[in-house]
Amino acid sequence: MTTRHFALGLLALFSVLLWARAEKPYSVELNSFDKDPMIDNQEKWVDWGTLRMKKVGRNEFVVAGDFEFKLNMGDEQKIALRVFVYDSAAKQKGPLVMNVNKPFCQFINEDKDTYPEIQKSSNLPEQGSCPFPKGQYKIENYEMETNFLPDDAPKGDYIIELSLQDREIPVAGLVAIVTLT
Repeated sequence: MTTRHFALGLLALFSVLLWARAEKPYSVELNSFDKDPMIDNQEKWVDWGTLRMKKVGRNEFVVAGDFEFKLNMGDEQKIALRVFVYDSAAKQKGPLVMNVNKPFCQFINEDKDTYPEIQKSSNLPEQGSCPFPKGQYKIENYEMETNFLPDDAPKGDYIIELSLQDREIPVAGLVAIVTLT
């Protein structure tokens, strides 16, 4: 798998990282973006569908495709986002550099920068619609940038773990590895 399976993580990433449009002194390369192999039976919660991401410029990516939430998502579920320094040679996580864990609806509703923009390119529900209804969703060429780290962010590899949790148990998730150069 490459960048195909990342619908939920994509929403989480969009909502939390607050993509800045300012030019940054680094470039971001997406090395991998896959379904978390440590979580079984994800298809009960999310059908990752045909979502794709492609690089269109320095720190700019376009997202397009469809996905399906199999169940309504409410504050009984949580979205967790953790970013670690990553040693790609040893395939090991290093220090934790970002940790967000919030109820699903709170996570979506608090985002004032990204969710409103992605909603313009999709059929995602309005903010404040909770529970987030199950169903098919489509994103049409949403242009995102990856300027989410501060200017002085150390160059190197990072691993991003995104998960949907139900009663504190991960039920769907994604793992991405990115390199700052």
